[in-house]
Amino acid sequence: MDSIKSPIRILHPISLKTDWGLLKKILYIGIPNGLENSMFQLGKILVLSVVSGFGTASIAANAVANNIATFSILPGTAMGYAMLAVAAQCIGAGDYQQAGYYTRKLTRLVYVCLWISNGIVVLLLPAIIQIYGLSQEASGYTYKILIYYCICVVTVWPLSFFIPNTLRAAADVQFPMILSIISMWIFRIGCSVVFAVYCRMGVFGIWVAMSVDWLFRGICFTIRYKKGKWKRISMV
Repeated sequence: MDSIKSPIRILHPISLKTDWGLLKKILYIGIPNGLENSMFQLGKILVLSVVSGFGTASIAANAVANNIATFSILPGTAMGYAMLAVAAQCIGAGDYQQAGYYTRKLTRLVYVCLWISNGIVVLLLPAIIQIYGLSQEASGYTYKILIYYCICVVTVWPLSFFIPNTLRAAADVQFPMILSIISMWIFRIGCSVVFAVYCRMGVFGIWVAMSVDWLFRGICFTIRYKKGKWKRISMV
């Protein structure tokens, strides 16, 4: 049978030649993102070691709060991936004005979605906590933590986690990596010890330290975005 008429055929041999230029571009973006995520996970482990010293009620409250908190930021996380793709398309075409337009538009939409999702979480919070069967002390901790967390999500979260997607789409990846590592060690870990241990705020202090970390990142990322340096960075 003629190979051209075959349903499956290979017209050209498979090339094993490495495109070092393309590989370098991939690693330039991938390595900083990988280091940033790795350091973030390390920070969570170190913070958990602080929580473990506050007793079973605090440990349970922190675990439950982490589970429920995932749903609070779910719309923002999903739209963050969309923002990354949209911004990359615009920047790849050299249309930075369009990238800025969609960043502003989607940021407003993220705020609306987060207000809705967190409003639902707050309304259902007593029933959700009851499902876990926590003690009265642990339930009190969880409720207090999540109310504070939801307030932080609808005010600070988009600036610290959504806006950076535009920077990453423009290959401005080193600044978010360095900033995230510095902020994590100083605020997420350092302030956790100060607030939780020395200020005697307990497990709630861990979440306050997290919000300080968010606020610092949000301010720095917003300034970086406004200055427009990311528009002058190109991988093409």
